[in-house]
Amino acid sequence: MKLYFFMLLLLPSVIFTQNSDWSYRNPSPQIDFYAIKFFDQNTGYVIGAGGTFLKNVSGSNNWVSIPTQTTSDLYAMYFFDVNTGYLAGAGGLILHTSNGGINWTSIASNNGYAFRSIIFINQTTGFAAGDHGELFKTTSGITGWQPYIITTTNLRYVYFYDSLTGYVCGDSGRVLKTTNCGVNWSMQTIGTADLLSVSFVNSLTGYMTVKPSGVLKTTDGGSSWNSVNLFIQGNDNYLKFINSNTGYIVGKNGPISRTTNGGLNWNTWCSYQLFSGNTYYDISHVDSITAYVCGANGWIFRCNDVLPNTNTKFLGGSKANLKHISFTDPLNGGMISAESSLLFTTSNGGNKWNIQFCGNNSWFEGSSSLTKLWIFSPASWYREIFSPGIGGFSSYSIQQSTDQGLTWAGSRYFFSIGFGVGDVFETGGVTYVTYNLQVQKNTGTGWTTLYTGESTGKIYFADTNAGFVSTYTSGLKSVLYTSNGGSNWVNYSTGSTKRVESVFLRSSGLGFVGCDSALLLKTTNFGLNFSQIPVPNNLLVQNIRFANENTGWFIGTERNLPNTGRLFVSNNGGTSFQQMMSLMNFDVKGYSFIDAQNGFICGDSGKVLRTTNGGLTFVSITGGNIPEKYSLSQNYPNPFNPVTNIQFEIPLSRGVSAEGGRGVFVKLVVYDLLGREITTLVNETMLPGSYTVEWDASNHPSGVYFYTLVTNDYTLTRKMVLLK
Repeated sequence: MKLYFFMLLLLPSVIFTQNSDWSYRNPSPQIDFYAIKFFDQNTGYVIGAGGTFLKNVSGSNNWVSIPTQTTSDLYAMYFFDVNTGYLAGAGGLILHTSNGGINWTSIASNNGYAFRSIIFINQTTGFAAGDHGELFKTTSGITGWQPYIITTTNLRYVYFYDSLTGYVCGDSGRVLKTTNCGVNWSMQTIGTADLLSVSFVNSLTGYMTVKPSGVLKTTDGGSSWNSVNLFIQGNDNYLKFINSNTGYIVGKNGPISRTTNGGLNWNTWCSYQLFSGNTYYDISHVDSITAYVCGANGWIFRCNDVLPNTNTKFLGGSKANLKHISFTDPLNGGMISAESSLLFTTSNGGNKWNIQFCGNNSWFEGSSSLTKLWIFSPASWYREIFSPGIGGFSSYSIQQSTDQGLTWAGSRYFFSIGFGVGDVFETGGVTYVTYNLQVQKNTGTGWTTLYTGESTGKIYFADTNAGFVSTYTSGLKSVLYTSNGGSNWVNYSTGSTKRVESVFLRSSGLGFVGCDSALLLKTTNFGLNFSQIPVPNNLLVQNIRFANENTGWFIGTERNLPNTGRLFVSNNGGTSFQQMMSLMNFDVKGYSFIDAQNGFICGDSGKVLRTTNGGLTFVSITGGNIPEKYSLSQNYPNPFNPVTNIQFEIPLSRGVSAEGGRGVFVKLVVYDLLGREITTLVNETMLPGSYTVEWDASNHPSGVYFYTLVTNDYTLTRKMVLLK
């Protein structure tokens, strides 16, 4: 953000700079989940990294975190009922509960290698298998776990077909078998690949999955195994049969595969798009048509046989890359679009997110997908869905929701074949759409054409009458302006061939046109005249918006890979913009400010941040004299909780008088004890003077921190202590 510093000869003032006052509102949970167990449609458990144990009693995304008294990763679980069960994980850890996780009894093995799988034959007899050949057995339930030393190869999965016959598979083709409930084990080696899971249909016929993508089958009780092609997709697959007919396979980069005839045929179950690029570790069925799945990056969801390509209920979070975010007020009516056609909606300021899958998968028509979204009020949301269509005739549909994303059956539906919609805008009950060579309008009684001519793109209306529409001529790019709701249009040239990325207009006449290659144009008279605003080189100036006459933002996205996006902000009506330094390390893909104070941003890996003060703190000018030298004072108070003040002084440059003193580029950076940069408080050219910066460390843990003042001629570091 542009910092407004004034000479100390002026009256004392307060000026804005960046702040770390952004709090996470990610679609959570976002950790890796390794095992899931649902007892019915509503009640289930999921475990994962860091000792996480979550309980669900409503079949929704309302999860309760239950402490396990460990931070070790939990990989496997076995529950007899909703109260009694075991967990197994890193460090040879086994946990037991008899009251649904309220209390846990810890059982540690001798060697301390991770357990990857656990199973019980009855209430007292169980087995656990894991890394470095860990294979333990108990015949007394909680106590009495004894090791079997058979191999040092990592073991992946333990399975029992009945009370006597069991199998363990692991790395380097190792397979162990017992016919006397683990009293003795025989070992065979099948190839050299790692074996991931094993399950049997009957006493003779069984399957094993092979890393990365193979399947082995036996028809003689495991005496011999042969490679088979089940025509399943994905790799690192795990399989599980729930009875002699029905079985599932889940893994990485592929859909759920299901058989209903004992493994003779396998078919895709649930939407393929949902699984592309994601990793899933476990599946839990509750009846003949419903199953729950968990995986990496917070994925938890339910699939069933009722419209299996669309009836998917998300119960967890996601680390999917987020593309666009939009809010109508600080608490309600927010949504985010993400990769894989995911749509996140919230009604409580991002504390909880509901996830929808907006696409569809058809072997005949291909996969439809979510491409764009817009939100204008709690009663009017829009999204664009792309469908490949039949015979290459692709189509695009604009769907409206009037109930905050619960359904998409609003009356202002727009359909096109072959051309996507450029942009949608709604104000005062009037909806505008740019489409191919047209601008169309809907007041609630259908669509009418307002303009036909050049290719149209971005659109923004200050009210129902005054608006901008960008056009895409082959030469100089233009902006169309209307003052009467599209009845007449005036064409204003940008004077450049650079593609228009964003337009904005206020009813006062203040407007902006953001373009490719760092071109930003400003008008104060509805486009009659434009002036160029300086912008850092090589940026796409995208999504420019103003909350009032003074405060506005745009996303500056690098034109070259990796196409990093930064948020730029102005507090002087767009005369100048400064990168918001509180987000200097955040790759911004989308933002939405309800007003100058309340805003949200989103980015890759499921990151969502919220601010309630515009992402700003205050830098104040102190004292009445121009300093003679640089200085950096000790922060006060120190120790502090959670706010402290840092004072520093900038002198006149050599050979420059006070009247014409020029600025000095200044950075003030906070580091943690390990030398990692925590936040940048100042990153700006500053005039000579004495300044005070406030740092709010509410979002940081107790500890020792360092702050460093850096200019071309001066560097100094001091220590401060945060005590909470």
